[in-house]
Amino acid sequence: MKRIAAIVLAGMAFSAHAAFFSDDEARQQINELRVQAQKTEERLTQLEAVSKQSIELLNQLEKLREDLAGLQGKIEVLQFNQDEAVKRQKDLYVDLDTRVRNIELAKQQAVQAEEKAKTERQADELKQLDAGVKLVKSGKNKEGIAILAKFAKDNPDSPKHAEALYWMGAGHAAMKNYKAANQAFGQVANKAADDPRAPDALLGLASVAMAQKDKKGARKYLLLIVEKYPQSEAAVTAKKALMAN
Repeated sequence: MKRIAAIVLAGMAFSAHAAFFSDDEARQQINELRVQAQKTEERLTQLEAVSKQSIELLNQLEKLREDLAGLQGKIEVLQFNQDEAVKRQKDLYVDLDTRVRNIELAKQQAVQAEEKAKTERQADELKQLDAGVKLVKSGKNKEGIAILAKFAKDNPDSPKHAEALYWMGAGHAAMKNYKAANQAFGQVANKAADDPRAPDALLGLASVAMAQKDKKGARKYLLLIVEKYPQSEAAVTAKKALMAN
């Protein structure tokens, strides 16, 4: 009986020891799990913080993308406006250049037309002058004088104006219309002294004076020719006339 009791007591002691051992192990496991749970919670907290930061970064990135898109849109608008401005400026330059060229062309054409008209006018004037001179030389003084008088009146600034007056004087002298001859020759001698016909006009005045028996007057004109136009053909004639008288 005592043996049985001892065995029972021993068994009970073993069971109590085993139960005590199992409880410590469980506590250890619980502690380990708690530590693991705490670490997991800390990791979760960190992940949540990182995730929150990532979301903020994503939001910032999205905002930057929107801003970039807006800037690109503005750049495209500015580039378009610049291209349009350059195109308008180029078109304006081309238009202005075309207008300037047209104006220059019109001016050139106008000058050419004026020169052509002037040349034609001068040609007509010369024909008129030549016709009058030929008539005077052929003895048709009245007809020649009429043409020359019209030429002189219509072309007071013509370089041939003195030429016309000279031949008018010659025609009047041939018709013994000495007053008119002196007037025509005098205009050349006094108002066109640098014209090649000036010494001939003085010779004409001398000739008219001789025709009117005015030797003194004739000599005055002859001396004036020699003095003012010593290299002219009229001077040679004047010298001969002076020597003869």
